[in-house]
Amino acid sequence: MENIIFSYPTQIENELEIVHGLLMDDDIDFFHLRKPDFDYSQFKKFISLIDSDLHYKIVIHSHYSLSNEFDLGGINLNKKSLSQLAYADEVDKCFIQPLVLNNREIEINRVVPDMVTYSGHTLAEINELSFNVEYAFLSPIFDSISKEGYLSKFNLNEVKTKLMNTKVKVIALGGVRMEDEEMLKDAGFYGMARLGEFWNIEK
Repeated sequence: MENIIFSYPTQIENELEIVHGLLMDDDIDFFHLRKPDFDYSQFKKFISLIDSDLHYKIVIHSHYSLSNEFDLGGINLNKKSLSQLAYADEVDKCFIQPLVLNNREIEINRVVPDMVTYSGHTLAEINELSFNVEYAFLSPIFDSISKEGYLSKFNLNEVKTKLMNTKVKVIALGGVRMEDEEMLKDAGFYGMARLGEFWNIEK
């Protein structure tokens, strides 16, 4: 299974040292960098402090133009970020729109990122995407470890049935622990993503 780690949403002690360690771990496939409160400069500085040889594992959740400045793994979109999306046939050719959909491909300043992923909360939302993604997160599969009151509305048996008819590779997110790996694999998930358990953040 794909093994993915999410950054903690706010800055924490010894974070860069921990990030370097997980990026060098062959068992970790991708590191999703999500810092909602970081502005462009803070986000850029954070990435620049990570060894460039490890950037290929980093997927960013905001400030997407940085994917053209660093050799990153890709970008992640969600429902909110799609409000920034323009369509190629509507864009003035003399104006570079940061986020453009062109024949099911996402472009960042006219450049196609190495990978596009998506964060969704229902399989219907994921199945209706108008652009190609490498994989999509479905959350919260279990009650969140790091967000109090963020409870799962999913039944794994029902999800298993629906995943059989889902063409997109789906990653389980939300309350996921390493001990859930076999259960999630059996349900048909392509991978698992952890946040609270990895950072030892409890409610």
